[in-house]
Amino acid sequence: MKKVVLVGGATGREHAIAKQFHDEGYELSAILWADNEFVKKLCTGKYLKINLDDVDKVFHAILEIKPDYVVIGQGEVIQRGLCDMLNNEKIPCIGPTKKLAQLEGSKTFCRDLLEEIDNTLNPKHRDFYECSNELEKYINSFETKIVVKCDGVITGPRVRIYEIDEKKEALENANNWIKDYGHIIVEEFINGHEVAIMSYTDGKNLIHTPVFKNHKRIGEGNVGENTSGMGTITGSECFPYISKVAEEKMHKITEKVMQTINKKCGQKYLGSLYGEFLVSEDEVKVIEYNCRFGNPSSMNILSIMKISFPQLCEHILNGTINELENIFDDKIVSLSAYVVPKEYTLNKKYVGTEVDFSNINEELFYCGNMDYKDGKYYLKNSRAFAICATASNIEEARNIVYKELEKVKGNIYYRGDIGNGE
Repeated sequence: MKKVVLVGGATGREHAIAKQFHDEGYELSAILWADNEFVKKLCTGKYLKINLDDVDKVFHAILEIKPDYVVIGQGEVIQRGLCDMLNNEKIPCIGPTKKLAQLEGSKTFCRDLLEEIDNTLNPKHRDFYECSNELEKYINSFETKIVVKCDGVITGPRVRIYEIDEKKEALENANNWIKDYGHIIVEEFINGHEVAIMSYTDGKNLIHTPVFKNHKRIGEGNVGENTSGMGTITGSECFPYISKVAEEKMHKITEKVMQTINKKCGQKYLGSLYGEFLVSEDEVKVIEYNCRFGNPSSMNILSIMKISFPQLCEHILNGTINELENIFDDKIVSLSAYVVPKEYTLNKKYVGTEVDFSNINEELFYCGNMDYKDGKYYLKNSRAFAICATASNIEEARNIVYKELEKVKGNIYYRGDIGNGE
């Protein structure tokens, strides 16, 4: 029996991955930054709650377990060098090294890499390291919406979008981030369809998922604060506006990104390259790349895979991704929606209140970040859990998900428009 350690957050992504390792008969251990009772039940090895900021503690916990390999779901621990530490101990790890993970960890690194490949992939942008008249002048020069990004990974949203008449607010946010973190990027806003593709690589070969859309904004109609994702939809019928030409361009961009970053860093990238793109007809620009398995999108992708996630991991580690063909069924529609406290991102009024999901179909349920006490679950200031369902069409998938969510009791909120147009 192979021993695997899953490292990550207390999210539906970890629950989805843990389910598959459990079902395949692996000895699963999990190291999560917060409690997840459902993942805990699936562990036949150790279950540990450790602050993932403490990479040394995570590393030594893994050494004690002596796994055959490690799967990392969370991005920050990758950027802090956990994969490097494991590689030095000859413990295989599905995730990139610290040097390679700059692709997500630094917006500037990503933009500079794309500039080397093809400068048309980037929007107009500039870096700023200090509050200055030049920063104010640059923001005031925009005749489009303004995108302000924090270069490094921070707690909460690291990207904010401002309307043309919100230049004062954009400048204020830019100055605050410079004071707190030292480096920002200001970009032009580009109109287009925002979609994503996850690509899995063994360092040489790539396999691409179908196109999916992660609904990040908190509010109906795609408005309000950005979140890590309120829900995702995938399936070929969901994206009639994405041409085959554009989809192939997204594949080729990611392939070039992998080749370029491997050469630049002198290392092989292993794991997931999660590309987010803006598509307008056949034209494609890059929003960003992430170095982790997506959340909530991983729940959707796993649900349409013809092989198991553990099998995919084995191919990544064995360098045989090129042997995989047609492992995703894009004719199936997969839709997920996350539950959060009412007024999430606005205040913590409903944090700590009980949530009852005992009547929902557990096969469709993916546990996120909740408090658990005396057999009851309580909302935290986070995404509590997700429902993910597959069907032959969008309407059927939406009906399954939202009928399940109607069974939930408590002070909860979820977006009711996921899969309904843009």
